[in-house]
Amino acid sequence: MSELQAFAARALRQLPTSLWWVLTLLIGAFIGIKLEKELFPNTPAAATVANWIVMACLVALLPIGIVWLWQVAMHMQHPGWRLLWYLAATGATGIGVLLAGILLFLVVMWI
Repeated sequence: MSELQAFAARALRQLPTSLWWVLTLLIGAFIGIKLEKELFPNTPAAATVANWIVMACLVALLPIGIVWLWQVAMHMQHPGWRLLWYLAATGATGIGVLLAGILLFLVVMWI
């Protein structure tokens, strides 16, 4: 169990600071959406802005997660586990590129 705890500590230390900012914005936007009538009774555009913030945060989470996977993979010491993490990071990068291409296609078709 101590190896698992050491791995978790190393992995958590590799989390980028931007992830915490994005998660804080995401939670704040969700609270703004859920409590729209109580927090912003005279501001009808507040929910729309919060929805845009949620979408921006969800888009930002993918590259931040990919960067974190690569950082964890670089700091693995056992070759087998390092290979597994590199494969996961490569797969996540491929999925991220595919999703970015689909998003770009949809934006171009929408405009």
